[in-house]
Amino acid sequence: MRDSVDELLRIALAPSKEPGELLNRRVLKRVETEERIMRKKEEPGKSKAEKRRRIPAAVIGFGALCIASVTTYAAYRYLTPSQVAGKLEDQKLAEAFQGEDAIAVNETQTSGGYRITLLGSAAGSDISDYLRSSDGQIRADGIYTVVAIEREDGSPMPDTSSDAYGEEQFFVSPYVRGLDPVRYNAVTMGGGYSEFVQDGVMYRLVQTDNVEMFADRGIYIGVSSGTFYDVNAYRYDEDSGEMTRNDGYGGANALFVLPVDASKADPEAAAASAARWEEELSGSGGEDEETVPEAPTEANVFMEKLTPENLDEYAAPVEYTRMVCTPDADGMISYGYRMESGTGSANQRARVDWLFPEDRESDVQIGAWSCSDDDLSTLVIEVFTLREDGSVEYVIYQPK
Repeated sequence: MRDSVDELLRIALAPSKEPGELLNRRVLKRVETEERIMRKKEEPGKSKAEKRRRIPAAVIGFGALCIASVTTYAAYRYLTPSQVAGKLEDQKLAEAFQGEDAIAVNETQTSGGYRITLLGSAAGSDISDYLRSSDGQIRADGIYTVVAIEREDGSPMPDTSSDAYGEEQFFVSPYVRGLDPVRYNAVTMGGGYSEFVQDGVMYRLVQTDNVEMFADRGIYIGVSSGTFYDVNAYRYDEDSGEMTRNDGYGGANALFVLPVDASKADPEAAAASAARWEEELSGSGGEDEETVPEAPTEANVFMEKLTPENLDEYAAPVEYTRMVCTPDADGMISYGYRMESGTGSANQRARVDWLFPEDRESDVQIGAWSCSDDDLSTLVIEVFTLREDGSVEYVIYQPK
């Protein structure tokens, strides 16, 4: 019944023309204000589920419907970017999504059996508490984009705790008009993401290097099937620099234009970013620069002495993170964790033969690790164990 109501609302609220970005932002501000009012009016004893059901009644007011139907529908159906960041325990980013510079989009495209919505983005320096770049450092200047993905037939997306989670893969990335997407995508831009599923909808928060300095060229956000860029999903015109969807593609290949204010363009910074990405792609690294070795940190010293054989002597497993991962047809496993302390989280994919090469010395492998401010109490260590049936047991260890 709920799916039928959602579909009727989506059709009924479809506008004849899209509202502007400023109008979208005003409507979302009104939604957030009315949500706060509703929370204050909740009677004691009401469950969270009951409270959540009552919020849409305040959101879908006649005035809001007449102003911006697409935004109103998205606000009714989905969490806001700020709420997504809050669910991921990143309060600083949640506040950034409520700021004046945040971009509210709320555009939905149907592709490959999915309804994909670009909810919005926020960019800037040091606007996230936890989300990190590919080298493990908190990103100084990045762009954070939120998308919602649900099945077109109304069946729920698999929850992150279910065995089916990870069977449906998506690659979400910014692209810059005029830069070949095969070479310049979320991977090149040091991207990473966090995601969760709520009420059957997958929410993904993607972070990459900031691309708003390319605003005068044009910025896209693409959501396609798979774990990497698929050249069959889109068409790239080398002469014009334009990207378009390949209508004959069999999977999901949504493509949105991110409406970044042209005043944020910075050609000098854009050229520097493009040069840095090209340098990293080519493998060159400033041969004339003198590399000064850093002093070993406490975390480095701890990890240097750790081996699969002495692991249990120095560290202990965090049992609630333990999971068994079954490889898919491509030999890939999906795994991830979220620390109850809020000190970190991750969702990743890897091939089993990468983790356990033929010349391995042990069926236990110590993987990636991260530590905040060299505080060993925040050190998290990924540990993989190859089981006899070919599945992989994954668990987080922390120092004793």
